[in-house]
Amino acid sequence: MTEKRGKYIVIEGGEGCGKTIQAELLYQYLQEKDIPCFLGREPGGISSAEEMREILKHNAKDISAIGEVFGFEFARAEFFDKIVSKKLEEGIAVLSDRSGYSTIAYQGFGGGVDVDWIKSMNQMAMRGVIPDLAFVIDIDFLLGLEKEVIKDRFSKKEIEYHQRVRQGFLQMAKENPYKCRVIPYIPNEIDKMQRLIRVYVDELFDIKSES
Repeated sequence: MTEKRGKYIVIEGGEGCGKTIQAELLYQYLQEKDIPCFLGREPGGISSAEEMREILKHNAKDISAIGEVFGFEFARAEFFDKIVSKKLEEGIAVLSDRSGYSTIAYQGFGGGVDVDWIKSMNQMAMRGVIPDLAFVIDIDFLLGLEKEVIKDRFSKKEIEYHQRVRQGFLQMAKENPYKCRVIPYIPNEIDKMQRLIRVYVDELFDIKSES
């Protein structure tokens, strides 16, 4: 075990915001800077969580919002128990495509489940770990839905649902001003968005600019 705990960074946002490509680009950047890191996603990261991901996103037809919470928290608890907590203890940075913030936004704000209860469930599943840095890519929900190529259960939900989800992400950013950074979605400007993200990542890891 190393003396220095690894950093936990998450990238969030609604449908079609491009968070996955931003997570991949950031992972490549950290590798280039010789920072030990691991890229994961929620739900997912291990076989049991990946199976639950498939159920929640595609196979469960009539599951309630509260049932979704239990499914996501199961996957989250397994991911943290088997991978995230151990990586952080080893001093390895963990970069995650989605996190407990998504459950708050989608099932809480979107689905009407009590937000404080979800927060407590997140805390238990994540073993008390909180993000060192969280990015919310803010995109107009109508544009995001138009951009979404692979439609799952959530992207097919009503427009009002996605409007509430966006409000949820922005509310969480407002509640966590020292940890959460809102990155505006810029059409056809993936690299520009990545540069905005790297400004805060450089600060977190004390990476000196080469310019």
